[in-house]
Amino acid sequence: MTAFRHPIVPALIVIAVLMAMSSAAAQPSQPPRTSGEIQAKVQQSVELQRQALQSLTDPGRAERLIDNAYAALDAAMSAMVTAATDTRRPPDPLLKLNEQKMRQALTHLQQASDTLKVNRRPAAAPQGQEGTPAAESQPYLDGVRKSVEQALRLTNSVLVF
Repeated sequence: MTAFRHPIVPALIVIAVLMAMSSAAAQPSQPPRTSGEIQAKVQQSVELQRQALQSLTDPGRAERLIDNAYAALDAAMSAMVTAATDTRRPPDPLLKLNEQKMRQALTHLQQASDTLKVNRRPAAAPQGQEGTPAAESQPYLDGVRKSVEQALRLTNSVLVF
């Protein structure tokens, strides 16, 4: 007795098995980000913001640190929002508040970065001038400092569970 009388039946079974395997492979292999991973990104941003505040005497380095702090905080916020949409987890009551704080901090970091980009000095000093002005004589740095300090306060107040 043959199991399949019609030749199309085995082909359909093979196709069904392949489709099932491909849909399983299409599923993300990693589970949604954990709160520990999100908190690590937030802390990475905090540390980069602190380093940026300490390196304002070197505006180029401060700009890179601020941009990296922005990227880390943006990644943390995206992961937090993505994890909140996971229906298997209970809703996070602090999600909206944390998201608002993170967006505000991102705005302050973007302002600081933009200010540094706009006030970027040329690589070489023009003839007749020695060096570049000291950081203390660059008044725009005060605004950058205030923006980064505000971003740091906001970022430090984010609570990830």
